[in-house]
Amino acid sequence: MNRRNEHSETGQPPCTVRSVLIASTVLLQLINAGCDRSTEGDIGAPEIGTVVVTQWNDSTELFLEYPHPIAGRHTGNWAIHLTSMATFEPIRSGNLVVRFFSGESLKESFTIEDVIRDGIFLLDPMIATPGHYRVEFLLDGLQAHSQHVLDDVQVYAEETEAALAEEAEGEEGIAFLKEQQWQIPWAVSPAVTGLVLRTAAVPGEVVAPDGALVQIAAPVAGIALEEPNRSAPSVGQSVDAGQVLAVLAPTAQEGGFARAVANVQQLEREVQRAARLLEAGAIPARRLEEADYDLEVARAEAEAMGASTSESPFQLQITSPMTGVVATRSFVPGGRVEAGEPLFTIVDPGTAWLRLAVPIDMVSSLPEGALGRYRLEGEEDVLETTGLVSVGRIMDPQTRTVPVVFEISATSQRLVYGQLAEAFIPMGAEAYGIVIPNAAIIDDNGTDVTFVQTGGETFERRILMLGPTDGVSTVVQAGIAPGEMIVVKGAYQVRLASMSGNEFAGSHVH
Repeated sequence: MNRRNEHSETGQPPCTVRSVLIASTVLLQLINAGCDRSTEGDIGAPEIGTVVVTQWNDSTELFLEYPHPIAGRHTGNWAIHLTSMATFEPIRSGNLVVRFFSGESLKESFTIEDVIRDGIFLLDPMIATPGHYRVEFLLDGLQAHSQHVLDDVQVYAEETEAALAEEAEGEEGIAFLKEQQWQIPWAVSPAVTGLVLRTAAVPGEVVAPDGALVQIAAPVAGIALEEPNRSAPSVGQSVDAGQVLAVLAPTAQEGGFARAVANVQQLEREVQRAARLLEAGAIPARRLEEADYDLEVARAEAEAMGASTSESPFQLQITSPMTGVVATRSFVPGGRVEAGEPLFTIVDPGTAWLRLAVPIDMVSSLPEGALGRYRLEGEEDVLETTGLVSVGRIMDPQTRTVPVVFEISATSQRLVYGQLAEAFIPMGAEAYGIVIPNAAIIDDNGTDVTFVQTGGETFERRILMLGPTDGVSTVVQAGIAPGEMIVVKGAYQVRLASMSGNEFAGSHVH
């Protein structure tokens, strides 16, 4: 027998002997308007207990609250909360079928065509015959296709039996409601047993690879001309090899730029004159060879200063020797610069190095070709290095450490040379045990804790004894059991709820 949800057919929610959920103001008004409480029994009728169930599968989390059902009557709404396990967002739409089986025989089927609000389906089923039932919840929606099964749901023959039934699940613990979970970055995952590569945490610094950073200095003293330098690249801009970065007007000085350029021009004229005289037979070939040699030397001197064949040959163009990004710029258009003064720093943003100071007693345990993990200062994500560049052979006598350099990718993140990092280098051994993500571990005033989800909206604070870590996951030696659901994202908010006497959780709204 197939039925539609009573709420969707009649337009009125059924009466409830005991409100087991704290409802919104609007819904309470609808319930009060649609119920004739005088038909439900005397004021002194016994209270019916509430069952609370939480289940997880690969697709969804089911959190269900329902009053003990009584055969042949409506006993109150089943509040069916469904959360996507892929995004941990509420199921916002979909068709939910709830089926009651006695043995292999389908006895009742109810279809809820959509959520009453994000994440929540409501159903007030009426089961004709008392007994024990297997109840299936079948979700068909854009966010997920999912099935949850309750193996034993008892439908009672009398109200007095239902009132005497024990609560199926306690509600003790830290309360943090679904409405709060759905509004913040949130994730839970089960504690599992597995292997973790033993690592050691060491400090590190992001540095430029050899050849990936160049500093461009003024080859001569001069004035950074105002007009030509208005479009000079700024910090953060990309530049190409050979691109003009700045233009200088060299100032008078012995052996200066202008004299070098003038000397080249004079020797070029001398070579041309010697070639004409040689052609006329007025001079020997040796004279032309000497003139050519002097010109080559003069050109080399001028090129060393940055001379070019621009329209203004006595202006010095400073060009980029490589393709990269401007890291620093230290001149002002119209200002004077001295010979050797740094003007630009250009870096290749494609790669970077992570230089570590590894204690001498750890170096021997570092596997050949090892890859480490690291976390940059100010960041939460733990990333992997892309290669081991070198292991130093000289120890710093002050720190008793050896420099170890890893290559890291700079294309997918904003790196700053000089940025500090915490690195996790492998020590060549593995540890086995209960493993949880490091993101689930909270420093609670010097104590390592995590929060375990014991029910859809209840949590426990667990003190942990930690073992080895690989920078991403950690072995837990005591505090949790395999299969327990650990809060991976949102643990700090649960901690706030535990400190505020659960007032932080607010009111339950359906």
